[in-house]
Amino acid sequence: MILAVDTSCYTTSMIVVATEDGRILFEQNKLLTVKPGERGLRQSEGFFQHVHNLTEAYDALSKKIDPRKLKAVAVSSRPRPVEGSYMPVFHSGLLFSLNIANTLGIPLFQTSHQEGHLMAAIRTCGLKEAPARFTGLHLSGGTTEILSVITKADGFEVEMLGGSLDLNFGQLIDRIGVGLGMAFPCGREMDGLASEVQHHDSFKVKLKQELSFNLSGFENKYREMIGTASPAWICRHVFNTISDLLKQLIMNMPAGQPVILSGGVASNQLIQSQIGEHFSGKSIYYALPEYARDNAYGTAELGRKAFWLAQEVSHA
Repeated sequence: MILAVDTSCYTTSMIVVATEDGRILFEQNKLLTVKPGERGLRQSEGFFQHVHNLTEAYDALSKKIDPRKLKAVAVSSRPRPVEGSYMPVFHSGLLFSLNIANTLGIPLFQTSHQEGHLMAAIRTCGLKEAPARFTGLHLSGGTTEILSVITKADGFEVEMLGGSLDLNFGQLIDRIGVGLGMAFPCGREMDGLASEVQHHDSFKVKLKQELSFNLSGFENKYREMIGTASPAWICRHVFNTISDLLKQLIMNMPAGQPVILSGGVASNQLIQSQIGEHFSGKSIYYALPEYARDNAYGTAELGRKAFWLAQEVSHA
């Protein structure tokens, strides 16, 4: 069995998968608590909550599974697979995982939060295996990036092609949602409201390059709408704008490669339906909603791959 941990900015995730076939044997995800009216957490607050959530999750795990049967631990120890990528919240998961691995005398495999998202999407989007090369869209509160991805035996080789130059999709959604009086994070509630109305109005986003853009100016435009239009109409407008922008971007992406969307924003049903209608013949795939959002499943699968690769090397 492989234990995996992911401690992102707003979710504590722990999962155990079977070493042989990846079956999920235990899973627990807990959102961090954000005070009403706030638009996020300081890293120190997130770290503190993760420590408590990891203790609770491991206690629940121990009542279902004998930890002594674990073969390895996998953890997302940084946001992205690039030099200098660092965020304190991920060290809460890393330190926890180090303690477990050292106590049990089993290997620890480190990966990045972004690679976990990519792997979770591949495992749940309907593909039988990971494409040798694909374009990945990581769309979340902390990241809006377009990635050129090569699948390797031990994970992924990732190159950033473009994305937001300032505000991320998830940040825009949450800031407008909080402005409308919703509890953070706001994506699910806004998704529900947006489905109550039908209109196609949106802001047109001008691309800086083929795959880069700015979003910060739209926050003020949406704030000006609050009080003059219904919350449902505004929510629909936000997701229309994001959908229209994604259509532009997908048109500019490398031809002949599948496009795989991951991250919480990618789970939005309105966005998926609008993109699907526009690109009916293009190979576009989405993670299942529960695995588009922050989770440890992709981290577990990367850990499982690393475990078997290490076994092959040791027996060579």
